[in-house]
Amino acid sequence: MGYKVFRFAINLSARECQEYYQGHYTSLKVMSDVGKTVMFPARHIRPFMTNSGVRGIFKLYLDEQNKFIKLEKQ
Repeated sequence: MGYKVFRFAINLSARECQEYYQGHYTSLKVMSDVGKTVMFPARHIRPFMTNSGVRGIFKLYLDEQNKFIKLEKQ
């Protein structure tokens, strides 16, 4: 089985993270490093939230049907 990998940067403030955490937004839309727009459920960024927000380079893994496999911080 194959999968797709998208690499992108996230820079969310603590306030933006709080809005995601509280469910004001259900999905996160990002631009990959090759210019492809990707959306995924916002709940997957929760493990990466800190008091200052979420910042860093991430890799999103999707299966062949574009279903979430994992999100990892680089």
